[in-house]
Amino acid sequence: MRRRQTAPKQWLIIRCAADREGLAAARRLPTGSGVLLLASLPSTEMRRLRSRRLIIVQEQRRTATRVHDLRELRRALLDGTPLIFLSPFYSTATHPGWKPIPRMRAAALARLSKRKLFALGGMDVRKFARIRPLGFQGWAGISAFRT
Repeated sequence: MRRRQTAPKQWLIIRCAADREGLAAARRLPTGSGVLLLASLPSTEMRRLRSRRLIIVQEQRRTATRVHDLRELRRALLDGTPLIFLSPFYSTATHPGWKPIPRMRAAALARLSKRKLFALGGMDVRKFARIRPLGFQGWAGISAFRT
């Protein structure tokens, strides 16, 4: 994603190249949606996704990262990371032992960051509508996009 390009409102997270459900979900995303890769994909799959005009970003320092607390958020801000996903907002099947961030703490982190963040963790369109006023630019999910 280019620096001046507007970030998509919704992001699918693909955790590994063998994630067939995630890849199938990516192929169903509307044009202009985002895909955050936590692992590299084969070049043929990358071409297929790019042909759908999806914004594809690899999670790495100074590009895109997931944060879970103030310390990690501070590190991402100091690194100048443009895409920051704050997690978890809700309980999730993919990380069952993680406790959700309290709503007001999430709002405080969004204010402290002085930039728009993306909500992650048990998110879907309906839940994002409830937390958007807290200062979040968009949302990301794993399970929300699966059939």
